[in-house]
Amino acid sequence: MNRVLIIFLVCFYLLKVDFAFSQESDAIKTRTADSLEVDDQTAKILYNKAFDWYIQGHYDSAFAALNEAVLNDPEFTSALNNSGFVKFVLKNYDGAIIDFDKAIELQPNVKSYFGRGLAKMAIDSLQSAKSDFSKGIALEPNSPKAFYYRGGIHYNLEEYTLAIDDYTRAITLKNDYAYAYNDRGSAHLMLGELEEAKNDYYKASLLDPGMYFSFNSLGGVKMQLNDYASAEADFTAAVKINPDYYIAFNNRGKAKFMLEDYEGAIEDFSKALEINPNYLNAINNRGNAKYKLKDFAGAVEDYNKVLSEDNSRGSTYLNRGISNEMLRKDKEACSDWQKAVELDIEDAKEYIKHCEDK
Repeated sequence: MNRVLIIFLVCFYLLKVDFAFSQESDAIKTRTADSLEVDDQTAKILYNKAFDWYIQGHYDSAFAALNEAVLNDPEFTSALNNSGFVKFVLKNYDGAIIDFDKAIELQPNVKSYFGRGLAKMAIDSLQSAKSDFSKGIALEPNSPKAFYYRGGIHYNLEEYTLAIDDYTRAITLKNDYAYAYNDRGSAHLMLGELEEAKNDYYKASLLDPGMYFSFNSLGGVKMQLNDYASAEADFTAAVKINPDYYIAFNNRGKAKFMLEDYEGAIEDFSKALEINPNYLNAINNRGNAKYKLKDFAGAVEDYNKVLSEDNSRGSTYLNRGISNEMLRKDKEACSDWQKAVELDIEDAKEYIKHCEDK
């Protein structure tokens, strides 16, 4: 799943829990991290109103109500926390950090550290975010989400072994944590541990069959293991769940290509391009499949499109050169191979020898 989307879902969850406490009986006056005794009921009314605005998707109104609640009660920690989360949703990350700073100053708590860590992640202040998640873990060592997000920071810092450790601790605390399995699979993949990655992606897809990206990643690992038929099935599962997932269509096309189903591959590459006409990888791959079907003119057409947008693709120059040679366009072929040599494509050095002989 897209990291930003995951963060949004977590923010919504935390925000909703906080507000849910505030809607309980007014007789509840115990001071905790989630509910505070508020002498001025105006602040609490505004706080609850903010929840109504939030669930209706009126984030600006929710923020305004929370801001007013804090003005009425500057020590209303839950209002500060949730104001921080709303600002996060509105992509006002600096403002969110300020709110969480104030909440932590008043009362250090897991949600404040967690929220501030998320905001710092969003602005790529990763080391500082890692520190916040670690502080949250110290306050609540049984929080699977805190371990999960700290694992994400380790991953982004290319600390893959540490990421695996945190994802594993998250899974230990929550054994059905599909996202943690998925992301641990990605960390294993970065370390070249293909079997471990495959197992984790498979587990994630079992726990949450709606996680189309897990099926896509599982298929990707199987491609590396040369299990193309099984990979094709995984990519098919991904696009069934999300018919707009053009990356999986492209990947399924690659699996079909390896299975020598070139016509099927072209269909998938073309489908990917219907969804995202600017996806250069699919255009390039379709050119390769057309070449296999001896549609050299069609291949050149696709390679032209790719190179008009990205002239750094040495392998595309090489392949266009081969296609041009098949079309008896020797001058164009030699020009392409020369460019491929300049871009350090080793195979092009053999092809360009034919030009020297002419």
